[in-house]
Amino acid sequence: MAAFWQNLSDRERLLIAVGGALAGLFIVLQFVIAPILDWRDDQRQRLNEAKALYEIVAEAAPRGRAMAAGAGANATPVRNAVTQSANAAGVSIVYVNVRADGVVDANVASAPPGALYDWIQLVRNDYGVTIETADIARETGNPEVVRAQLSFSRRGGP
Repeated sequence: MAAFWQNLSDRERLLIAVGGALAGLFIVLQFVIAPILDWRDDQRQRLNEAKALYEIVAEAAPRGRAMAAGAGANATPVRNAVTQSANAAGVSIVYVNVRADGVVDANVASAPPGALYDWIQLVRNDYGVTIETADIARETGNPEVVRAQLSFSRRGGP
């Protein structure tokens, strides 16, 4: 290799040295400086995304606390609230259906009027569930028993 270098003219040596320096500079730029700059840009982008997510969470947190504070017993799904309160009041539900809009329909074949009204009071007071519609009628031939078709919902909750 030394013999090759000695056989070159000064001009050729200068040209090879400049070419080697340019190749070295390209390698340093491509494999050292560019990855560092890309890493910094990636970190800056991740920081901006984290800040945006933090702002969303910071804005939503007070709303979530307010809903949780106001929810209380509202953590129970409406269907469960309806069935649990009916069992507690001694009312036998023959049909329960959850509609797409979240309203729960329930049918009672026969129950004493007092038990039915106790159930309605219980589901409202203990679970925050209200009646959307109600069709209550006395049983034909037995005025001591009523049948009912009710629709329950909870506004602002599950």
